[in-house]
Amino acid sequence: MYTIKFYKTSKEEYLVKDFIEELDKKSQAKIYRYLMLLQDNGHDLPRPYADHVQGKIRELRVVTQAGNVRIFYFFFIRNDIILLHAFKKKTQELPIREIEKAERNMNDFTVRYGRSEFK
Repeated sequence: MYTIKFYKTSKEEYLVKDFIEELDKKSQAKIYRYLMLLQDNGHDLPRPYADHVQGKIRELRVVTQAGNVRIFYFFFIRNDIILLHAFKKKTQELPIREIEKAERNMNDFTVRYGRSEFK
């Protein structure tokens, strides 16, 4: 069993949680069901639910009423899954700028974790 954690910015913002809360209730429910699948299956969650993006970054792939939602995450120490960034996908390709945001958040998390800013 894995533990899902929301990345928190230095400004105390939970980017993924805030993104999800802005969606309609039906979309929120489906995303939380997919997060439970991720929590239960971790690395073994197959496509179409999850996929590798690049490096340590992976994506949760959810088709909702609000559109195609992608949530970037990575596996951290122990069995932690850190949710880094979320967006509505509007094109076939993953936008590079969205991947770069996730990488920046992952790097920020890792540095701040090293400074004991996270539990």
